[in-house]
Amino acid sequence: MTMTSSSNESFDASQYKVLCVDDEPNILSALRRMLSLEGFEVFTAESGAQALDLLAKEPINVIISDMQMPQMDGTELLEKVRQQWPHTMRLMLTGASDVSGAIDAINQGAIYRYTAKPWNDAELLGTIKSAIAFGTLANEHDRLEALTVAQKESLNEMVDTLESRVQERTQDLRAAYVASIKAFSNILELRRPDLLPHSRRVATLSMKMAKLAGLSDDACQSVYIAGLLHDIGKIGLSDRVLNTKFIELPLADAKVYRTHCLMGETTLNTLDDMKGVAAIIRSHHEYFNGTGFPDALTGNEIPVGARIVAIVEAYEELQSGDYAKAESSPADAVRVILSNKGTLFCPEMTDVFVKALGG
Repeated sequence: MTMTSSSNESFDASQYKVLCVDDEPNILSALRRMLSLEGFEVFTAESGAQALDLLAKEPINVIISDMQMPQMDGTELLEKVRQQWPHTMRLMLTGASDVSGAIDAINQGAIYRYTAKPWNDAELLGTIKSAIAFGTLANEHDRLEALTVAQKESLNEMVDTLESRVQERTQDLRAAYVASIKAFSNILELRRPDLLPHSRRVATLSMKMAKLAGLSDDACQSVYIAGLLHDIGKIGLSDRVLNTKFIELPLADAKVYRTHCLMGETTLNTLDDMKGVAAIIRSHHEYFNGTGFPDALTGNEIPVGARIVAIVEAYEELQSGDYAKAESSPADAVRVILSNKGTLFCPEMTDVFVKALGG
């Protein structure tokens, strides 16, 4: 059953302004018609320069820009918007051949999400509403301040644990590296509060396994951080996909859900010293027999850190009911893991998992 948030139920589109940018009049007309019918206040621009002029006059909540435009393309436009109007949520429309360019736009313009042409009206509207909800949360300082106070104890505990782990394993880790991890964790909790405690449990048990497996201090650190941030790509999923158990998702939504590993890797690859962590996050849903995603890797092709996180993630999700139709007891969850030893899960790391639980 798909969960619907109260924020969606009370969503009033007439309170928000959307700017559509495309050099094709028929595209602008279709976007205007769709958004106006939904109730949004819609503005259009046929070029990047025209869009920037309009943004200087109107407070825009969401900008939707085409990727390929003459003179100033979508990537350049959204980068300028990010610099001058950071609170305006940025979305990209791309053609089938523009995926690599869209990834550049994510990195340079920090876009919330990109959508391929031709778009599905319902999905694009859902993305716009999700972007507004995310942007509103980020910009409502009083609400954020109250939320921060309420969550301060748990967040400080996570930060203290992380900093102590880092200090034990390296003396020269830059302050910016730790700050980035704190920021990502904060965003993860704001997107869905239960993701952070889940991720902390995955990180703690994964670190214990990594130590027992004899991994180096640096590798153990990467496993811990990957466990903490393994779900970071989920911040780009729609509320519908994010709040529905994977086993209950229809096929189309399940395909969207599977992209969170790649989105997580893309997010972290832009940071120094995060390549190893990003590789683990990309592969933490790979299965030992090659039936996982996103690359259908088999056996030792899967990074050892990802083989560890995959087992702990499954153990946690079995107990929460996300991995199966019903919640499992810890003992039943262990039995399921053992029954899939050598098929879904690495035999060697499964043995380490059992040892870690026993210790």
